[in-house]
Amino acid sequence: MVHQFHDGMLARVINDGDSSDAFSVTNGVKPGCVLAPTLFSMTFSAMLSDAFCNDKETSIKIRYRNDGRLFNLQRLQAKTKFEEHPVCDFLFADDCTLNAAREAQMQQSMNCFSTACRNFGLTISTKETEVLHQPAPQKT
Repeated sequence: MVHQFHDGMLARVINDGDSSDAFSVTNGVKPGCVLAPTLFSMTFSAMLSDAFCNDKETSIKIRYRNDGRLFNLQRLQAKTKFEEHPVCDFLFADDCTLNAAREAQMQQSMNCFSTACRNFGLTISTKETEVLHQPAPQKT
């Protein structure tokens, strides 16, 4: 479907009133295209699924129950009747947050993420990349 947007599409570069020869557009989306955010989201989600599909070690696990007693935290301590779901990343617009409990896990996540980006033809902006470390609370 995305390729059909570009069938026969030509573009020119205009600089100071001079225009280049027409060239064929083979990738990307048209400027201002309303589908661009959706297409990016779908591509990015597929890339993250590829990056972390076999990597259950580096994710943070969220434990939950579906029994209707949402705010009873003691029930999450039980050894049975709960589900655990790995969470490797959070997405917002064109930003991604990788999560890990240990430094080695974060390095493994970055390695997987970097490889998947390369496989999908995406680049990581090192100027916009930040690391946030939040130490675990001290138990008393």
